[in-house]
Amino acid sequence: MNNFLRPGLSVSFCMAVVWVVISFSLTAQITSSGYASLAEPRYVEDYPELAADIIFTFCREKGNLSASFEEVQGNMTFEWSVYNSLLPGFDPPFFTSQGTSSQITDLESGGYQVRISNGEDLDTLFRAWIFVNSPSVSARVIRHDCSVLDLAGEVDIEVFTYYNPVTSGPDTLMVEADTTWTADPFIPTPNRPEIRIWNPPPVVTEYTFMIGYFSCIASYTITEEPVTTRAGFEIDNQEGEAPLVVRFDAGNSLNAMEFEWYFDYTPGITDTEPPDNTTPDPEHTYYIPGEYNVTLRTIAGLCDDIYRHPEPVRVLPSELEVPNVFTPDGDDLNPEFLVRAVSMRDFKGVIYNRNGRKIFEWTDPDEGWDGNIDGSSASPGVYFYVITGTGWDDRKYEFTGPLYLYRSR
Repeated sequence: MNNFLRPGLSVSFCMAVVWVVISFSLTAQITSSGYASLAEPRYVEDYPELAADIIFTFCREKGNLSASFEEVQGNMTFEWSVYNSLLPGFDPPFFTSQGTSSQITDLESGGYQVRISNGEDLDTLFRAWIFVNSPSVSARVIRHDCSVLDLAGEVDIEVFTYYNPVTSGPDTLMVEADTTWTADPFIPTPNRPEIRIWNPPPVVTEYTFMIGYFSCIASYTITEEPVTTRAGFEIDNQEGEAPLVVRFDAGNSLNAMEFEWYFDYTPGITDTEPPDNTTPDPEHTYYIPGEYNVTLRTIAGLCDDIYRHPEPVRVLPSELEVPNVFTPDGDDLNPEFLVRAVSMRDFKGVIYNRNGRKIFEWTDPDEGWDGNIDGSSASPGVYFYVITGTGWDDRKYEFTGPLYLYRSR
């Protein structure tokens, strides 16, 4: 009675049944429970008097049928028969019961008929078809390399054959199977048995091939280990004056076995040793002002990936600014003579009094003169400074001029 498709055969048919939710005005009928879907046999189009015939689809579990005739009082006899395509027709009853209703269970795919009679004025027949639908699928990896992942799903479904009770002619319950691929983590996938995923993910991924056939679902999951890698990194201390110590963190790279950093930097005489460009979290010092575009290449076997950070490392150009007044009078407002120095490689500052005597000298631009001479407060008035320096960009600076020391008390 049943025909089967071979695994891997394309699941597409020339016509499809019309799915319906069937309600009947008849008080006598065959009903069922626990089914997945209902369909109407196509022969009903030619024989409307057979409109009560129903096809019940069950998912993998055997079916059940019930019959009753509510308008008739008293006991009735129910005689159940199964369709035999070799006759063709229904076999003699395989189950008989009496009462106001009758049920048969554990039914295989096929046609079933019940004769309901009471020995007086009631003698009628009703039919129904049971389709125990057990679709199955499998899937396999065809190709998995740095560029693509090819997957193939295979479908095994049963085509249910039923028979016209008037002509005994066979017909098939046909519908196009709905195949779907999903992935976790999610990757958009086309809904066809064979798919190609470009740039497969660098993480363990579950790919599930699923079929929906007469409301019954079957699925098969492949867990695929990654072969590709994804490069990515974050930058700490991305902007500042020279020498700028920058830390890189490739913690968001995926499936990386090896690392190659390109700091966009040519080592100079100031570099004491080559930078470590093979660790996932290197530290690099930039001495020369400018912008540096950093790139990371990660490697996993035969696959690699390159990531260039969208924002460059910025080492500020050298600057040197010198004020000409300060007020070391104890109010914490402008208490020291300080210069503003950015990206300076060397620096020297000297303060002279009006007689030309050197009273203070310093070489750290973060320090300055606090207005004291030999531990005692210098007198208010005019002093003179000479400030020289060289930036990391080799720019030379020299400032000379008067310095005014004010004290309010």
